[in-house]
Amino acid sequence: MRPAILLTLLSLGLIAHAADKPLNLTPGASIRVNSIGFLPTSTKQATTLATAKNFRVLRLDSSGEREVFSAAASAPIQTAASDTNETLRILDFSAVTEPGHYVIDIPDLGRSAPFNIGTDIWNTPFTTVTRAMYLWRCGTEVTGTHNGITYHQHACHLDDGWLDHVGGGHKRHASNGGWHDAGDYNKYVVNAGVTVGLMFKALEHFPARITAVNLGIPESANTTPDLLDEIRWELDWLFTMQLEDGRVYHKLSSPNFRFWGPAANDKDPRYFAPWGTNATAHFTAMMAAAARHFRAHDPAFADRCLKAAELSWACLLKHPQQIDPDQSAFQTGGYGAPDYSARLWAAAELWETTGHASHLHEFETRAAKVAFSENGPGWGDVNDLGLATYLFSGHATGKNDPRDHVLVRRLTDDLLHHADRAVTTAAANAHARPLGVERQDWSWGCNGNVAGQTLQLHLADRLRPDPRFRETAQLALGHLFGRNYHGRSYVTGLGANPPQHPHDRRGEPAWPGYLVGGAWPDGRSWVDELGSYERNEIAINWNGALIYALAAFVEPAAK
Repeated sequence: MRPAILLTLLSLGLIAHAADKPLNLTPGASIRVNSIGFLPTSTKQATTLATAKNFRVLRLDSSGEREVFSAAASAPIQTAASDTNETLRILDFSAVTEPGHYVIDIPDLGRSAPFNIGTDIWNTPFTTVTRAMYLWRCGTEVTGTHNGITYHQHACHLDDGWLDHVGGGHKRHASNGGWHDAGDYNKYVVNAGVTVGLMFKALEHFPARITAVNLGIPESANTTPDLLDEIRWELDWLFTMQLEDGRVYHKLSSPNFRFWGPAANDKDPRYFAPWGTNATAHFTAMMAAAARHFRAHDPAFADRCLKAAELSWACLLKHPQQIDPDQSAFQTGGYGAPDYSARLWAAAELWETTGHASHLHEFETRAAKVAFSENGPGWGDVNDLGLATYLFSGHATGKNDPRDHVLVRRLTDDLLHHADRAVTTAAANAHARPLGVERQDWSWGCNGNVAGQTLQLHLADRLRPDPRFRETAQLALGHLFGRNYHGRSYVTGLGANPPQHPHDRRGEPAWPGYLVGGAWPDGRSWVDELGSYERNEIAINWNGALIYALAAFVEPAAK
């Protein structure tokens, strides 16, 4: 959800403006640890207050508890004012490698949240976070059980959508399906782009780890990977957003955010927003990538995806200048951004799928002017997705590599620079946050950036294998699951004391598997309150990033 919701929520009395209601910040946690746990051979660290001098690690099992390790805490570390502005110490217990269930105990401070050590610790989080996409489905009944609680939604928004604002009069054009975007129930093409793109990248980069994962979705009995089936639910909706000439409607949305409650009770009419080149380029990229991924599973569907991508690409060529949609009829998410990176990504995916030299030329012309993002891919900047496709292209085979070698070298160096910096940054701050702790590193949805930045780390590891890259990617997950100022997981239903009141119209208890936006403008400023949409909302793009980050560490043998 975006700032446009503010007036709507104020009018409903659901929140108070930030200037009228200061954040109800709580003291920092005494012991801050990744509450999911650690792989046996990974670095294992936690963060604690400066008063700690020594600590113990206790193993918990059916026979009770026993000390397995003890050591002194590190020297004190003063965190920056832009971070948490406190004095902390680091606890290193990397010597503990035996699989099991553990806590950290510190005299006078107490015990940490429990955590596990094992090879399969990330399997359940991956399944839960990915299955959350299914629970976001629009236009169908969904149900799931987590931690003994059953969540259920009746089929919703079956009248999607109306053509009033796109010149079609008050007529309905069927546009069912897709995912609800965030804490609201609308559907946006641009935010679908980075979400689907990162889910495709997870399948490309970690197929042996996640292809066979059973998500328990209605399609699980077929032979297509469940993650691919879940993406198809979104793609089937996206087809309905394309016009006959290749233009793509920007979004399908209610006029405002006034409705709160179960999705099936939302009777507000939902309208198509006019087309724009940014949505059209995102659509093109998604469909071009889908044509590759579905080729082995459903050739006819793959053909349909490629045909749709080529139609919209032709439309983009006819409209080389950016066209922004008129959204004056809406007070919902605008998702306005330059279309440059989306066109670049579309060209990369079309080249990878078709091998046509014209697409390569278009990509390289655009790529000459860009670099990898400081924050990883986001809905407003998908350069990283296109650059990743280019650098790891299947067309780059020995002497027959058609790419510009100077461009390849520059992009490779730039990627490695970003990854090396993430390693250094994580090592330099007390909570091992690879994204950094300067003022600009804390922003709306920055937890999604922490997860999304792992794309660069894993790309770098493929180009120049270095265990520090995978280690730093695990540190990013550790920060999201408890090694932070609050000592809490930022993912509903997972880890220690997860969010209970996310900004989500489905209500409470909190639906499981969703990454909330996170603290800003510093590392302390997060509250677990429904009204805090700017810190505690959920969104498909943040989950897409987390799906990618988790996929790298799924243990196939444990499925």
